[in-house]
Amino acid sequence: MFKFLFRCVLFIVGLALIADTGLPIRVEQLRIDRHTSHTQADDRGFKTGDTSYTLHLIDGVVSSCSVGYALYTRLKDGDSIEVRSTRIFRNCIRISQGDDVMQDDNYWKYVGLIFGALLIASAVGWLRSDDEDDRSGIGIRLG
Repeated sequence: MFKFLFRCVLFIVGLALIADTGLPIRVEQLRIDRHTSHTQADDRGFKTGDTSYTLHLIDGVVSSCSVGYALYTRLKDGDSIEVRSTRIFRNCIRISQGDDVMQDDNYWKYVGLIFGALLIASAVGWLRSDDEDDRSGIGIRLG
């Protein structure tokens, strides 16, 4: 029963990823409300140097976008930007200010299609783990 429910979830998430790439993108004029950054710490409390930078936005559906350090420092609170995002998962695809494109995620459709197809293939059984044998890994079943 758990395996069936897990496969249903994989199938639904895979369909959502593929649908997200096929739907028209959302274009909004938003303002930057605030900046936040978060540095990862290991289990001993030491900072590992992996910092994520986020812009929090107002006046639209998309509430935040993860950006790189250069864009994080370039934009100030209150700046108006154009954000293009996906409809379902609200991923920021492109951030621009006027004619200046500041961040552009070129391959987001390919990544979404590939991961969606892999999730659906796993859900219907084309990709399956060989639990019955002593072998480990993923086998591909054709037919």
